[in-house]
Amino acid sequence: MAESLPVGGFPAFLSSHKTLFIVLWISAFGSVFLWQRDIVGAGFSVFGKAGPGRSMSGSRPFEFNITDFGGVGDGVTDDTAAFERAISAISKLGKRGGGQLNVPPGKWLTTPFNLTSHMTLFLAEDAEILGIQDEKRWPLMPPLPSYGYGREHRGSRYGSLIHGQNLEDVVITGHNGSINGQGQSWWTKYRQKLLNHTRGPLVQIMWSNDIVISNITLRDSPFWTFHPYDCKNVSVRNVTILAPVFGAPNTDGIDPDSCEDVVIEDCYISVGDDAIAIKSGWDQYGIIYERPLRNILIRNFIVRSMVRQRDV
Repeated sequence: MAESLPVGGFPAFLSSHKTLFIVLWISAFGSVFLWQRDIVGAGFSVFGKAGPGRSMSGSRPFEFNITDFGGVGDGVTDDTAAFERAISAISKLGKRGGGQLNVPPGKWLTTPFNLTSHMTLFLAEDAEILGIQDEKRWPLMPPLPSYGYGREHRGSRYGSLIHGQNLEDVVITGHNGSINGQGQSWWTKYRQKLLNHTRGPLVQIMWSNDIVISNITLRDSPFWTFHPYDCKNVSVRNVTILAPVFGAPNTDGIDPDSCEDVVIEDCYISVGDDAIAIKSGWDQYGIIYERPLRNILIRNFIVRSMVRQRDV
């Protein structure tokens, strides 16, 4: 004869365990929901949340906020040391996929600094990196080998506000934040012949591979705006480049120089000189350097400059 449970025994047993199971399941689901909400809202961050507004979370396994390294962003405080400390931290993460440096809304005053490999510099909406206008605080660099000497003076040249050499996998992007060279003082001193060295570009990447510039505004460069030099696999997309059409000498928009595999598309460029100038050094120095620019695609952008105004 089959054994039978007392009347009501099995339902009571099942009911108590079902209640416990449901409570545990709801608790677990709630925990996961809250965790996912935090991740989506702020992104994974080693030192804290990425900041207010739209998410700055990207594809790097590690993210940093410039404020965690002492950045102030008031347009007056010198934030150079904060950028240097943050980039130094990212430079140690190359074998682990690199890192992203988030720059939240604010005005971040700085002297020139160097990027590192496997890095994303992300500028939030209303974030603006400002170049310090005192040229004495801009480093001097040797002339480019394919130019022989500076374009405006023989000998050394000023470096760029944002610089990189011998890098790979570098991204500068954002929610249309901006990099502002505050070039007005440079243009004035150039016209008055008060500078002893060639002015520096706003962004210059040299001897590097896999460079992406997208979804940002570059404005008021002291000299050329974006100058990739002897680089391979360069992509410039959805970038706005601005300088006064008159009174901003030599503020070329994009000057790919001795590069290979370059795409420039969906950009708006309004500057005081060439919108895009394809270069391979100059004169005998460029011939000796033997790095012609190869395989470049330029499409779907608007140009406004003192040289020519047209849609491409």
